[in-house]
Amino acid sequence: MRIGIMGVHYGHIGAMVQSALRAPEAEMVGLVEANDDLYQRYTRERSIPRFQSLEEMLAEASPELVLEGVVHAEKTALVETCARYGAHVLLDKPLCRTLEDWQRIRNAVREHGIQLSMWFSSRSYPPFIALRQAVLDGELGEIISLISTHPHKLSRGSGPSWYFDPDQYTGTFHDLACHGVDQIRWLSGAECVGVHALQTSKKFTDDPSLIDHVQASFRLSNDSLASLSADWLTPQISNSFGDTRFILMGTRGSAHLRAYAGDDLLIVSDQKGVRQAEFPADRSAAFVQDLIAALEHGDELFIPTRDVLAVSKACLVAQESARHNGEFMPIEDSY
Repeated sequence: MRIGIMGVHYGHIGAMVQSALRAPEAEMVGLVEANDDLYQRYTRERSIPRFQSLEEMLAEASPELVLEGVVHAEKTALVETCARYGAHVLLDKPLCRTLEDWQRIRNAVREHGIQLSMWFSSRSYPPFIALRQAVLDGELGEIISLISTHPHKLSRGSGPSWYFDPDQYTGTFHDLACHGVDQIRWLSGAECVGVHALQTSKKFTDDPSLIDHVQASFRLSNDSLASLSADWLTPQISNSFGDTRFILMGTRGSAHLRAYAGDDLLIVSDQKGVRQAEFPADRSAAFVQDLIAALEHGDELFIPTRDVLAVSKACLVAQESARHNGEFMPIEDSY
């Protein structure tokens, strides 16, 4: 499959490119990156033709799949452009800034029939794979309550300046807790149908300020409940970008997960008693290879378009609720 890369200056694009380079079916046909140093860094392992713009790469190199690593405000136009050329897109999170942008992306996907996938890395991360297996095995019974935390560290000196620009940045909850919303849907098999959320700024209060803490409570389609938090409050001295926690409570057991700042999964159930779960291998290296296989055979993607759009909409509506002081807002399934 012919693969192009649009931007390598932000987010998880490094891992996405490495996964693509390991895929034997991948042919790297183009890279758009204005920064010379970054271009050289990403072409040391393999020569990749350089293009000046996305349109030029799509027109001349004809990639079938585009990997995205651009700033948040550029993503909507990127998807629309790729859609016009019939190119599928593997996106870094998050999807877009506003519900209007979300609508534009959905319309482009529908009109041109392309597929979107997203680098929700936790789905390939060993503790979460082990947690999902316990759920699939029925060890926890019916899932009733899901609690997920997403702390991250940030400083004005280390973070991109556009994080502090609401016209560029998609928002703290969408940026950080989208992983948690994806995990909730993935683990419960249910949709987010309503949310109320609150937000505050306590650390980054000087101009330009930043919402640095958001908490949201979701109602799910199976009547279970989920609570998520996202913040930029992790101390700079931390060895990790954050310290994710996930608590699942079911009718027959519970699970307590810690990831990234020390991986651990404690499961307590009627079926197996108290145990520390064993972890499988990390599966992120094969993400692009599996994506290519699904696209070529017409199979459902591991993270399909519907999931990408559903997670983004739930996060955007949560942020809208927070801007309206916690007003409960329905989340319509309009994909």
